[in-house]
Amino acid sequence: MIRGKNESAYTLAELLCVLALLALLTAIAAPSFAGWSETRQLELAARTVALDMRRVQQAAITSGYTSCLQFYLGDPDKNDSYRIVDSAANTAKRVYLPDGISVSHITFAEGGGTYNLCFLRSGAPNRGGTVCLRNGRGERRYVIVTPATGRVRISNEPPDHWEVS
Repeated sequence: MIRGKNESAYTLAELLCVLALLALLTAIAAPSFAGWSETRQLELAARTVALDMRRVQQAAITSGYTSCLQFYLGDPDKNDSYRIVDSAANTAKRVYLPDGISVSHITFAEGGGTYNLCFLRSGAPNRGGTVCLRNGRGERRYVIVTPATGRVRISNEPPDHWEVS
């Protein structure tokens, strides 16, 4: 097919304008994506902690032995991790939080520099409490364990009983 002189096409200037607009939109959107990534990491960490709590609870019910999670607060080398202690298998596994995520507050019972959340063989926790995770931007997620029932949930807001000095 032979093209006629009256057919229109895109000029180099028009293509450059479109590319400039795309570059501008990308530059405007890039910072919000960086914040989105940090928020996503925080949500992932909260879900992982909640899942590990539920797993420990289920292990206590299945094995008939008390199983615990141990959180560290005040030790900068351990603020980014916790331990899962399986009494039945006599093992302990250290779990690291994603980069930039740390434990900022805990309301579980303290003993020997650790904050322990233990589930009895009935699945009930030794006490209820909250673990507060924080990212570098100051955003927080709360992993809350209900006393007596052991229900584990995640919230963007602290529970009613939450008191931080």
